[in-house]
Amino acid sequence: MADAKVARVAPLLPHEMEIDEDEIARRKAFLEFGPDDAEALRGLRDVARRYADPVIEEFYRHILSFPETAGFFRDPRVLERVKGLQKEYFLRLTEGDYGSDYVANRLRIGTAHERINLAPKWYLGMYSFYLRLVARRLLEAFPGEPEKAFERFLRLVKLVFFDIGLAVDTYIFSRESTLRKQQEAIREL
Repeated sequence: MADAKVARVAPLLPHEMEIDEDEIARRKAFLEFGPDDAEALRGLRDVARRYADPVIEEFYRHILSFPETAGFFRDPRVLERVKGLQKEYFLRLTEGDYGSDYVANRLRIGTAHERINLAPKWYLGMYSFYLRLVARRLLEAFPGEPEKAFERFLRLVKLVFFDIGLAVDTYIFSRESTLRKQQEAIREL
């Protein structure tokens, strides 16, 4: 039921958060993320498919080794569902289309993280671990070509920071919305 609520709210978020096509373009421009980056990431599709399962397994092994993050996955069905969603995200990073649909999806995920009270410190720490996993896999994928692996990694980092910015915005938006509602309730007393 909570997932249904997030699904209903998600289409509203880009509009409510004033994240339109112009805003998306400004964010990408600031990160210097352009069509050549999207094309280079699209060129990593086969690499992403090859490494998706091992990266996701190692990522969740790490998450489950800390009580603060393992607590989100007491139900094995939830863990398997979230692993599947994480794999979808991992593969989507190499699709090359990072427009309004991509943004709406990232906002929906950010809202879900905020809703379950995943603290930003854990969210950011997870991304740090995730990026290190991916960097190692890129070095494996391009043996003898560390410059090529690093160049692809830097392009991916731009996209990941685009995603992180959207997620942080959902945390802020949700908390500001809660504060506004509380202030309105107090004024009505």
